[in-house]
Amino acid sequence: MGFLKEDTLKKARDFIREALKGATLHPIIVYHGDGDGCCAGFFLKEFINRDTDLYWVATPDFDFQKAESYLMDKNFSLYIFLDMPVDNRKEMILKLSLKAPVFIYDHHRFHDVADFIGDILYINPLLEHDLKDYPAALFGWELLEQKGLFEKEILYMALFTESWLDKLDIFDDIPENKREKLKLVAKMIHSNFLVQDMPTTHYAIDLLLSLPKGKNGIDIERLEDMKEYEILRNIYRLIENEKAWLLNRISNEIKRISKPRYILKKIESKMRLSGLIASELRWHYSHIAIAIWQRWKDRYYCELRRGRYCTVDLASLVELIGSQVQLLTGGGHPEAAAFTAEREGFFKALDILKANLR
Repeated sequence: MGFLKEDTLKKARDFIREALKGATLHPIIVYHGDGDGCCAGFFLKEFINRDTDLYWVATPDFDFQKAESYLMDKNFSLYIFLDMPVDNRKEMILKLSLKAPVFIYDHHRFHDVADFIGDILYINPLLEHDLKDYPAALFGWELLEQKGLFEKEILYMALFTESWLDKLDIFDDIPENKREKLKLVAKMIHSNFLVQDMPTTHYAIDLLLSLPKGKNGIDIERLEDMKEYEILRNIYRLIENEKAWLLNRISNEIKRISKPRYILKKIESKMRLSGLIASELRWHYSHIAIAIWQRWKDRYYCELRRGRYCTVDLASLVELIGSQVQLLTGGGHPEAAAFTAEREGFFKALDILKANLR
């Protein structure tokens, strides 16, 4: 459909095909476990069209240390990284590139990637597409040379989780009742990345790879019979119940403020739900920025979102915080970002956040 430049797609196709030419080893796709990352992984596996290993980098920590140990311990013909800020893991990428070619598609904010020399192809749409952060799933879908309604419906789910549906007008052939069902499946896939204790791949991409095809795209009626669907549904219900309870409590607290200039609230949960809560609140407070934080597994996490009419660049704000406080991780997009830190640094970061949001 021409969302990404054809020369970008050709460059990616040629690089992947050249890496796999005559290869006896499997390629591996390393992907972020949210809806965008899972669907991007699905599309890349479809494009490669041969036995391919899959590995998801556990979030929210982006546990690259564990990933590097896993990847260095095995040999692959090609390493593909999707939807992850690997520009801050240059040493890992360079070490892997000595073993096999490395392909990277990342639509987050970019830093200096001049050190990515050797057999490495780094594509970031922000560099060459008028600062549009085209999601990884849209890139993967565009990479396919043959696209049917089945693939378009998976793209629909991915763009729903990325809040991109209103930006692309290509889904007229999907009936409204089916769109609602696809949105539910998208929510289930997206929420599954909150389950951290998984080995390599997880249930969400298992579902995508097993989806029943029908004459009219995904056969929604057969979903209920799938074991992968049942597992995801149970995880999703557990998360939704906890989220609803937390949202009710935090909404009651916010109502006591007549005209909030920003929202900065703590939640307590055994699940890492700060991102889901912040994302939900952004739809209710369209003109301000929202920050929800929690302590989870002995670390402190803050998730930032902005309402539709808010113009605060959250990624730049996290970058500013990181220049003054030692963060464990931090980054994202102008409309959605996050950071983590040890206790002392985290509360310093919150002070800087408050000062700037005021």
